[in-house]
Amino acid sequence: MSLTELFPHLKELSQTDKLLLLHFLVSEILNKFGLVSLYSQDKLVSLGLHDSFEATAVLAKALAEVKAVTDG
Repeated sequence: MSLTELFPHLKELSQTDKLLLLHFLVSEILNKFGLVSLYSQDKLVSLGLHDSFEATAVLAKALAEVKAVTDG
């Protein structure tokens, strides 16, 4: 299934499900590059969403920086 086919389905998800999807995607990216999430280091992984918006902003900034380096 292509990303274009997924977009309509993703828009139907609740905000909570979108944040859980974001968590999953970030975990996949971290695993691909052999990185370990700070939450999984000596802690039980929690899916608490109380500060996910701040985490999303940090992730967006990091991804923009990586994109700038790789596209530059």
